[in-house]
Amino acid sequence: MATDPTIQIVFLKWGTKYGPEYINGMVDTITRTATRPVRFLCFTEDATGMDERVEARMFPDFGVPVTSMTGRRGTLLKMAFFDRGQLDPDRPTVYIDLDSSVMGDIVPLVQCLERHRGLYLLKRHAIPHWRFRGLVRLVAPHRYYLGNTAVMAFYPGDWTQIADGFRKDFPKYLNDPESLDPATRRRYLEGNERIISHAAKDASRVFPTDVAVKFTQGFMSHFLWLARLRNRLPWVKARRSRVKVISYHGDKLKPANLVDVQPGELITYKSYKTIWDYPALSAYWRRVLGA
Repeated sequence: MATDPTIQIVFLKWGTKYGPEYINGMVDTITRTATRPVRFLCFTEDATGMDERVEARMFPDFGVPVTSMTGRRGTLLKMAFFDRGQLDPDRPTVYIDLDSSVMGDIVPLVQCLERHRGLYLLKRHAIPHWRFRGLVRLVAPHRYYLGNTAVMAFYPGDWTQIADGFRKDFPKYLNDPESLDPATRRRYLEGNERIISHAAKDASRVFPTDVAVKFTQGFMSHFLWLARLRNRLPWVKARRSRVKVISYHGDKLKPANLVDVQPGELITYKSYKTIWDYPALSAYWRRVLGA
């Protein structure tokens, strides 16, 4: 019997920071460009205006108020993805933050997962020490790769221990943080990236930068001259043209602030800089935000 090729795409929408247009824009692009069937789900408390192709899900009960899981260096509501019974456990799943742009077929994200089963994250640390985690474990047993969870690929059934541990320990953290050991307490203090990266420390991987990337790392530089040069290099342009998902970090790089950026305009975020020369990104956000 042939294996069902359908990909599970999951979103998370909480509050009013991002409206349904962000989800609808991604759904339109993914539906138009995906070379495999897709199924869309979104965990949210308000599905108003959401594309009818998206199945809305309420957040599971973790024994704490939902509001206690928000605003913590990346929302802890992402624990819902790993809760038993919420998603098809054996289906390849892609999660994408709402303030991301989908630039083409998302199947390459899943192909990464199918080649090497694990939990795929966006690159965060410059040193890819997930590649030699055995050596790192020998030298520094408590170290592990801290990835970025704005874009992920995983099989939900492989990671139910994340939600199980959260359901057990997070109420304790809220009631008395000192009741937890220092390492566990740090994970809840620092948020979902620390929790997920720790759980996946033996099986985490990072998307290639021509598949999914942070805008700061793929399109900006600490040196303006280098950013200008990279904008002109043909192999850099070729790599950027292959990227399927781009994630944006920091308020200055949010889509609402990028939609009106003009070609040649200087863009900065912390120590990162670039000269805006990305017409495809401008077109994407104008289409999604109706600008």
